[in-house]
Amino acid sequence: MVLFEEYKNHQDPFVMERANNWAIAIRLQCVDGLNVSGFLIQVARQEIEGKITMNEAKALIDEYYEQMHSNRSSYEIVPLDSEDSKRITEYNKARRPWLYK
Repeated sequence: MVLFEEYKNHQDPFVMERANNWAIAIRLQCVDGLNVSGFLIQVARQEIEGKITMNEAKALIDEYYEQMHSNRSSYEIVPLDSEDSKRITEYNKARRPWLYK
């Protein structure tokens, strides 16, 4: 998967860095067999281009997760401080306590 190729040779080094950071994060999800939505890609592009800040991107993604919480049909990046992440961690601790000693 080639992501954000159009930013690879951008004249602004900060744009290139942000594009590279997003591409790495998304590829890590793919390595784990997870897919990201078009919405996440769209938010990433807005942040890369400087149209929104990282805090605004996080807020948009958090809002998206709140809306999709009960109607999720695919996996995506789950923010570490989200309720979903906490619930998953507690579930894993209950099933595999030896991993958390």
